[in-house]
Amino acid sequence: MSEAAPVYSAPPKEVVTPSVQVKETITSPAEKPKIVMPLRSTLTPSLTGEVKTQEELLEEEDPYLKGEDKEDFTMDAFLQCWSDFAAFAKKEGKKTLLTVLTAGAPRMLKPYVFEVIVGNMVQENIFRDEKPVMLNYLRSTLKNFTIEVNARVDEQKVVRKPYTAPEKFQHMAARNPQLLELKSRFNLDFD
Repeated sequence: MSEAAPVYSAPPKEVVTPSVQVKETITSPAEKPKIVMPLRSTLTPSLTGEVKTQEELLEEEDPYLKGEDKEDFTMDAFLQCWSDFAAFAKKEGKKTLLTVLTAGAPRMLKPYVFEVIVGNMVQENIFRDEKPVMLNYLRSTLKNFTIEVNARVDEQKVVRKPYTAPEKFQHMAARNPQLLELKSRFNLDFD
């Protein structure tokens, strides 16, 4: 007699359907929730309990020295202060600022307003970043707080040198059109 091995069967699975469907929303990491900031009022409380207006806050953040001095100075005195500040930039290791300061002397547009010509936008950005320190130095040294120095970009066109024989010929022919006649008369060509 052989005994039959008992057969086990898995209990029947109960299927449960939820009565409320949950909708999943998958947000990608690139999508960030938008934060809506309330509009700032013109009054801002400080930690000390004082309430300040935005104008007062901007004055606190103003990097320029304030003063009432308005002494006259000569262009030579201004240029001397300018070169002293360039020496300071060199000592501090600010090579790009030194390049801007020594590229050319500033010129006076009107009393106490000067202009520096820079070669590109990078130099203008460097000048703009260092402008508060420079103006504070000039204004305090010359005792005139109405001094203003601005930068103007004057990008120079890069002249491409002719390298190949046809480019050299075209360059020379632009200066002397008779070379074109010689080339055609003698049926010349480049090797």
